[in-house]
Amino acid sequence: MMTMPSKVVLDTQVGALVIVDMQSQGFPLARSAMPGVKEEIRLAMERGWHIIVVEYDLDCAGETDGDLLAILTGYAHVHRIKKAHDDGSQEVVEYCAEHSVPTRVFRVVGVMTDVCVAKTTSGLVGRLSDCSVEVIKSACACAFSRYDWNTFPSHERIRLVD
Repeated sequence: MMTMPSKVVLDTQVGALVIVDMQSQGFPLARSAMPGVKEEIRLAMERGWHIIVVEYDLDCAGETDGDLLAILTGYAHVHRIKKAHDDGSQEVVEYCAEHSVPTRVFRVVGVMTDVCVAKTTSGLVGRLSDCSVEVIKSACACAFSRYDWNTFPSHERIRLVD
């Protein structure tokens, strides 16, 4: 079980962890990304970053995995938002603007790497001219047993992190 930092000082000059579609009921592959996502949550909480949980708004998808929600319980800077399409960047950007969430740096994790993670990542750099996005490869999963990261969208402000 992960322990929460005793004192969190929010660094407003950084950004947010964006967790995409970790709804294991509708996306069973979410379970394979779980260890990496939990580690990214730990790091974000340690840093005092905002954590934005993006859920696909489909009845069959269910909620974000209960293990992740349990870890996030009580953390002051966690936000759950719904998206209607593969690309959740519009909802993330709107939420950040409405709630003064920093948008300089995003770290993106979740499923499906080749669809929702890729489209949300591309959408963020397309919508925000001054942000950079780090995609944490060990905290992503897709339907292919081995994702070819060379096919991930390329942009000067997108960085793939091992």
